[in-house]
Amino acid sequence: MEQPIIITYQGQICHVVNNNPASRNALTLDYINGLATLLNDFRQGAKPKPRAVILSGAGGFFCSGGDMSGLQERTQGHYAARRALIDRLNEMVRGVRACPCPVIASVEGGAAGAGAAIALACDMIFASKTAFLASSYVKIGLTPDAGTTVFLNAGVPRWLAAELLFTGDKIPATRLYDLGVVNHLADEGETLEAAMAMARRLEAGPASAIMRVKNLLGGAVSNSFDEQLEAEADNIAQALGGAEAKEGITAFIERRAPTFPEE
Repeated sequence: MEQPIIITYQGQICHVVNNNPASRNALTLDYINGLATLLNDFRQGAKPKPRAVILSGAGGFFCSGGDMSGLQERTQGHYAARRALIDRLNEMVRGVRACPCPVIASVEGGAAGAGAAIALACDMIFASKTAFLASSYVKIGLTPDAGTTVFLNAGVPRWLAAELLFTGDKIPATRLYDLGVVNHLADEGETLEAAMAMARRLEAGPASAIMRVKNLLGGAVSNSFDEQLEAEADNIAQALGGAEAKEGITAFIERRAPTFPEE
């Protein structure tokens, strides 16, 4: 049996592949647990933090969401059994948001259901020009999960979010690009290469500053204005005393490219 999750490294870039192409990379418990554990290890320091993480799917499709056979089985279970896998899925999505480095979704084909939520949870989305996102829960009598309503409300007008969730219709990546939700459109089959190019840019950047920026962006969702001002002030004051700022400012004054130190 093939590995349900494949984790490889190129330098300090971690590439995670959902390897279930026969089911268009429907989510498996092994993938959910594997990704959740990996991201938690990065956050806790149990594994060295990469400079960027890329999520993709094998066989030309990002992720089709929940496995239908598994969903059918859970219609027969009691509430606790129905909640168990959803709670684990939520832990994985929390892991994407709490990962100390940027997480990039490389979306070929499509991202549907919880697969769309995973893509939207990422810090950036690179998608093929023919790709789509869909939250089609309503078509099988279900409601969204894994942060779908949070991410859609943050990324698209609420009227469009309502239409997408009421109907379950697909939304092309090209339209999401126009709305600013997708960062980059690539030709079919070239999305991963484009995502990797961005990851290499991040790899060469100031790791601590980028991590601080990710934390600030996450806090801005729930902090009050004054709380966010305080968080920004604290972070920049700390950063000013660090080696990255010293090198970055010196390089700017000397009109040269900075060489940021390793963490």
